Amino acid sequence: MKHIILQLTLICLPAMAFAESQIDRLASISQAMNTSMFEMMIREAEAEGADPEPLRATIPDGTWDENLRDAGQCMLDRMTDLSSASAVDNMLDEMEAALPRLAEMDMESMGEELDFLPDGITDDMSIEINSECGMVDLMMERMEESGFMAAMMNAMN
Repeated sequence: MKHIILQLTLICLPAMAFAESQIDRLASISQAMNTSMFEMMIREAEAEGADPEPLRATIPDGTWDENLRDAGQCMLDRMTDLSSASAVDNMLDEMEAALPRLAEMDMESMGEELDFLPDGITDDMSIEINSECGMVDLMMERMEESGFMAAMMNAMN
């Protein structure tokens, strides 16, 4: 019996480490991308004549807590189920590689140039996954709580 438990543990351990590394990678990438996205939004608002300081003062904390980790893991699981673990790893690789380019992009070029979705997952599927896993609500909640949403609305007037 002990031998069977040891074998199961050894079989599951790499999978658990692999899953943990994916969520850690996603959290790190997401935090960096969110920082770049908020800066991009601020640059665009400033180019339209808005004062960037109220926006900078209200940028939400991008640190992942348990709720974001749960939502992120849900997303990874759903994408893996619909595609494959290697396709999700490729997505994370592409996202990491794109991080340095984000500082030079605007929202329009970002939408045109960046497509990280794993094979077999469409834009609509990705939106549904993000929504169903709660990521959209969590990010909107952070923007609202920090005051960024209100500051952005004021900047657009």
